[in-house]
Amino acid sequence: MEDTNSLSLEELVVDYSQEVEIDQISEIQYRDQDLSMPKNIEVQNEKNVVDVLESKLLVGTIMNDIEDDYLLYCQYAHAKGFSVRKGDQRCFSHTNELQSKEFNCSCEGSKDEKSSSKKIPVYQKLVTRTKCKAKLKITRERGGEWRVSRFFTEHNHEMFAPDQTYLLRSARNISYAKKSTLEAMVNAGISVSNAVSFMENEACGSENLGFIRKDAYDHMSRLKKHTKVENGDATGLVQYFINKANKENYFYWNVQLDDDDRVMNFFFRDYRCAVDYEYFGDVLSIDTTYRTNKYNLICAPFVGLNHHMQNVLFVLAFMSDETESSFEWLFRTFLDSMNGKQPETIFSDQCQAMMNAINTVFPHSHHRLCQWHINQNAPSHFGSLNGDSAFKKLWHKCMTYCESKDEFETT
Repeated sequence: MEDTNSLSLEELVVDYSQEVEIDQISEIQYRDQDLSMPKNIEVQNEKNVVDVLESKLLVGTIMNDIEDDYLLYCQYAHAKGFSVRKGDQRCFSHTNELQSKEFNCSCEGSKDEKSSSKKIPVYQKLVTRTKCKAKLKITRERGGEWRVSRFFTEHNHEMFAPDQTYLLRSARNISYAKKSTLEAMVNAGISVSNAVSFMENEACGSENLGFIRKDAYDHMSRLKKHTKVENGDATGLVQYFINKANKENYFYWNVQLDDDDRVMNFFFRDYRCAVDYEYFGDVLSIDTTYRTNKYNLICAPFVGLNHHMQNVLFVLAFMSDETESSFEWLFRTFLDSMNGKQPETIFSDQCQAMMNAINTVFPHSHHRLCQWHINQNAPSHFGSLNGDSAFKKLWHKCMTYCESKDEFETT
């Protein structure tokens, strides 16, 4: 599929109507970066953690790949009390294949006095660059394995205290599950501040949450940008739908406008989608995980399974937000396009706004949470059990191999 950032809305609709790859009902693997302390290292104190991690980063040590090396160095840095920046990299000549990569202490380098001298300072910014030499460098031969070539451990500045390391920039990361929880609470009318407070209580303290309030505000601000469709693109989109409906008698489309008559959400399905829903519409999966295009619109496919256990697309919609009113409009439009036929079972994520709309529009359907989303959200409730491999195996067995409620409870 093409890079959708460069597509117009009309091209985007054509692109997705021709090929939509959604696999929510079957198991989906999603990897969040885990910047926390490694769970398989038994330690008695912070110094023991540092020693164990240093032994894994010695010069000559074979490394798996760049991303794993970065995460391991971050874990070492957070245990010791400093933050990490990705540094210089070098490629093999005449190719884009990486030959070496550096990860530096965030205090590496010095302030650019030349550029800053031309600016009038509004306030005295704290200088954090101290020309620190601490770094990790990995290299490889062409086609060979990554190895540690340099590992400098000496710093020329003070380290953060253990109870403050969660504030370090490289220690903070909003995982997919936590982003979903934050967005769902804000869309349900809860302020960002109150949502973060709730999540801090659930994590038993702000130091266990993995991000700070500023990160939450920044994330929500990014979501609000470019969500309204510009007039030129909106006109092209509507014209595309009109032309499509003129050529296909059973093509159905609809758009929702905001108070300024700008396109917020749009919805479409063709004749094949309607036929598939008539035969296979007893189970419906709604997925609002993915965002795409320059408007940061939410891609919301309605997907089911056919008699060959293959995914079939019933409807495709794009939404500018995940509020209860938007979901109600989407579901009522869906029912109208499918002659009022309600599904027997609906699978979705744990979005409160969506759950409220489902209860309102689909009162006779059974609403269930998607197994993938449960697996994504569950670790935030496990606490110390996240490091228990026996518990993880039992959890996987219960979630994957138990086919009845009684079997699940017994296991």
